[in-house]
Amino acid sequence: MVTKVNILIDGGFFIERFKQLNNHFPKVEDVERLSATIMKLIKLKTGDDTKDVLFRVFFYDCRPFGKTIKDSSGKIIDYSKQPQFSKKNKFIDGVAKLERFALRLGDLSFNGWKQDKHNLKLKPDFKQKGVDMKFGLDIASMATKHTVDKIVLVAGDSDFIAPIKMARKEGLQVYLYPMDNYVKGELLQHCDFILK
Repeated sequence: MVTKVNILIDGGFFIERFKQLNNHFPKVEDVERLSATIMKLIKLKTGDDTKDVLFRVFFYDCRPFGKTIKDSSGKIIDYSKQPQFSKKNKFIDGVAKLERFALRLGDLSFNGWKQDKHNLKLKPDFKQKGVDMKFGLDIASMATKHTVDKIVLVAGDSDFIAPIKMARKEGLQVYLYPMDNYVKGELLQHCDFILK
């Protein structure tokens, strides 16, 4: 029996974990490699019971902040001139061009300044908007429309428990690939398989 698989990647989580594990910003090829690794791990779990086929990869993220703001001392910072601005945009544009990839973008907003817990200096407080909502709505849509048989989440928080529960009730198998990150017990309880 052929089973279709969708991989849903929380881009912010993926980039941070990749940097922690590899000490550099990921390249587009690293996202492709991640998808191939996940498919191999699913096939190991499945054995000969089914033939797992990658249907699509959904990548959720935000464009980098590119506006001009004043810091706490009144100095003007143009974020569009920062090196990470062009690096992140180039990465996102590259992911969008990959075959069978769907880029799902939210917005990144500046919410003032907050104290860095490591060095007590003030740093900008950026918040993603719309990413988690799109993630959850897509899971719900895949579950109710039965477009695939399995979904794999590359994520690390428990914000997606409600849509995961719905997906499982609708008959989808839910896999979690936490990239060697600690996973809360509540999230583990609602996934069928953990890929390592």
